[in-house]
Amino acid sequence: MSTMIPGIVRAPLVGHTAVILAILATGFISFGVWAHHMFTTGMPTISTSYFSAASMAVSIPAGIQVFAWIATIAAGRMRFSVAGLFVLGAIITFTMGGLTGVMVAMVPFDWQVHDTYFIVAHLHYVLIGGMVLPFFAAIYYWLPMSSSRALSERLGRWVFWLIFSGVHITFLPMHFSGLMGMPRRVFTYLPGRGLELPNLLSTVGTVVVSVGVILWIVDMARNFRPFGSGTAGNPHDAPGLEWLPTGNYSVRSIPVISSLYPLWEQKALARDVEAGRYMLPDAPTHGRETLVTSTLNAEPQYLQRIPVPSPWHVWAAVFTAGFFLLLTIQAYMASAISGVLAVWCVMRWCWMLDRPRIEDEVDIGAGIRVPTYVSGPSSHGWWAMVTTLIVAGMVLAMAAFSYVFLWSRNPQDWVAPPGMASLILVVAGYGLGAGLAWASCRVLALDRPRSPVISTLLMVLAVASTTAAWAVDLQAWRAGPLQASATGQGATVFFLLSWQGFFA
Repeated sequence: MSTMIPGIVRAPLVGHTAVILAILATGFISFGVWAHHMFTTGMPTISTSYFSAASMAVSIPAGIQVFAWIATIAAGRMRFSVAGLFVLGAIITFTMGGLTGVMVAMVPFDWQVHDTYFIVAHLHYVLIGGMVLPFFAAIYYWLPMSSSRALSERLGRWVFWLIFSGVHITFLPMHFSGLMGMPRRVFTYLPGRGLELPNLLSTVGTVVVSVGVILWIVDMARNFRPFGSGTAGNPHDAPGLEWLPTGNYSVRSIPVISSLYPLWEQKALARDVEAGRYMLPDAPTHGRETLVTSTLNAEPQYLQRIPVPSPWHVWAAVFTAGFFLLLTIQAYMASAISGVLAVWCVMRWCWMLDRPRIEDEVDIGAGIRVPTYVSGPSSHGWWAMVTTLIVAGMVLAMAAFSYVFLWSRNPQDWVAPPGMASLILVVAGYGLGAGLAWASCRVLALDRPRSPVISTLLMVLAVASTTAAWAVDLQAWRAGPLQASATGQGATVFFLLSWQGFFA
């Protein structure tokens, strides 16, 4: 939304920095709102108070974004294209959903409307206003970039008005039927309760939405040409770099950007990019490649070679999907096999990068030379692993919090952990494994003839030590009365053991 609106109204986004901070605040506060679905389950008062406050607080950054969008529209010149109509519809619908969201964040009110159609109405106003209508706006806004023909503006207006009006015809009456006591997840109700009319209106609304979606599908079938010659161009005069002409390849050269709206403020940018006047105008390694830059200032750091076309990443995606989907039907063995195959395909795909180096450094334009390979903190792969471990640590912390929370609710039913002897063995095994892994890295850094062999041996011993420590821990818990499928403590303990074993 914050990217489309400036292009639609031809004006810079008002409060750009505030919008970015609001997005970050939304992501942070959202971690503390999940229990507002559970206000009626008998949670402790302190918990409901905290989650109620967080649920109301999350409306503040959302409101900042909405006010920034409205101010941008007021400061610019609104064009009522189909994309513009969907943007306006999204703002209206999302704001209405946000207002009812503040209502249901208050515990006494939520007690009254929980599991009624009022909640269904609130959910869909937020979901459709915050995702579905912006998604349609994005299709009409960006599709000319990837199709040789733009979608029909005339038919698109019918699509918008049918979907927008149908959404409100469907879900606005649900607020009233919910307040009148209509429960959710119930397909029938007693006569004479005044629920016939709002439910009839909601049914009519779903038909109206369906007609709008069918018209959109027809329009896509008529006009979407992804494999034609050229594109439909930039009908919005949008300022973003995605609108640079590329043809059948990526940009001819990677430009140096000095503003948030480069196509507006750097008039000759597209022509200079096509002429190869910027970074990486050629392929110095004669393969697929791109620049890796610094995070804050985007200064070139090294040349990243990219895997060549292959089927391996496709199969990796298929087996990754299979791993999770098979878990949902409890086909654990098939899921495990699919997971192993996914990892194998990813590694096989990445192994295609292991091609001979042409040069240690190459010229990327303007006489600037960068390395073709780096390791350690300069590598994006290093940061990817660090980020993965941080996320894993967050999952571990949340599981540990769950364990303590469950214990605080039922301390009398808690099974005591294994004895001190197994704890000493586990800590010693993990400590030894960490020390051996550290020593392996130090030996490899010496860069001597036998360093790789010794380093590999030390790493094998580290894996053996951590695996043995995990096996001792697992066996100590399994020898006791605790069962994963019997109690909350058992489920949490054996999840922590599984997580621990995965990383071991």
